[in-house]
Amino acid sequence: MTEQQATVQKGNGGRSGKRWFLPFLTIFAVLAYLSFRASFSLIGPLAWSALISFTVYPLYIRMRRRFFSRRSANLPALLATAIIVFAVLIPCLLGLFFAAREGVRLLDSTEELLTSMESSGEGAIATLLPEHIVSKIRPWMERYPTLRAYVRQTVARSAESAVDLVGSAILFLYYFSIITVANFFFLRDGHLIVGFLREIVPLPANESAAFFERTRQALQAVVYGVLVTALAQGAAGGLGWWIAGLPGPVFFGALMVFFALIPFLGTAFVWIPGALYLLLLGETTQAVILLAWGALVVGTVGRVLKPIFISGGGKIHFFIVFIGVIGGLAAWGILGLFVGPLVLTLFAFLLENYRLMWRAWVGEQE
Repeated sequence: MTEQQATVQKGNGGRSGKRWFLPFLTIFAVLAYLSFRASFSLIGPLAWSALISFTVYPLYIRMRRRFFSRRSANLPALLATAIIVFAVLIPCLLGLFFAAREGVRLLDSTEELLTSMESSGEGAIATLLPEHIVSKIRPWMERYPTLRAYVRQTVARSAESAVDLVGSAILFLYYFSIITVANFFFLRDGHLIVGFLREIVPLPANESAAFFERTRQALQAVVYGVLVTALAQGAAGGLGWWIAGLPGPVFFGALMVFFALIPFLGTAFVWIPGALYLLLLGETTQAVILLAWGALVVGTVGRVLKPIFISGGGKIHFFIVFIGVIGGLAAWGILGLFVGPLVLTLFAFLLENYRLMWRAWVGEQE
């Protein structure tokens, strides 16, 4: 083949490549859009499943190497999924159920309290508040009907929120099966998924490895540093609430978990009002116990665990975690508590890579 013929054949190949590239791109875009539409409603449970699988994956690897080294990956993945179901998903479902039930009971008690105030008689009000406080509150409720109506509207909205919480528990049952199945495949084929993503990430090999390492660090910081710490603080706070003799320790422990997830808010937004309530009841000793428990036990759990995972293990600046948690919570709800810091961390990583590449290019030009 002469050089001219090779040049002509090469040109024809280039034109042929251009002809098939546009149809391929069109079909790819259409299928990508349809795939997105089909899986969009499952993004939430799949993201939760990925977070849970990431947390349990070290246990799965250790268990497989020790007990199932020469067998198929199906059995260890199935066993790890069963551990997730019985150690994570079912306790979360039961905790949500008990928190909703105690929240409804608390709202019923508040409704009974308002009814007692309006009728100026005895009842639940005598068991919830001391008489000298009741004697001060009741005239205001009777003199200003608008105030009474506002309180009733607040209680009604809270009741609607409790109903929504029960509805969320039912929806969680639907997501339960999706998360369980996805966890099995994420554990069994997680290394294949990560390997595929490594190949399609448009970065050099060393930068791609650093990108996925930063992803692992960010997930470790968020999952362990934020979630595990919040769960530990909520459990300790609920225990202190029960020791102080206050009603609804599960419900208020769940509230402490939520507030512990948000930086600079913390569980003190729950146990300090509880201690003040005990002071109003004249239970000074119980109030002091709750204050001491919250400051020494619950606060120490957060101060010890969170820096270990975020600063030490995650190597992520706490300000990025703070902005990611607050912004993610506003944008994506509870899931945003974990997605927000991850997105900001990876963006900061890519921005730093761009800065280095830009500096190198400017140096070459100069």
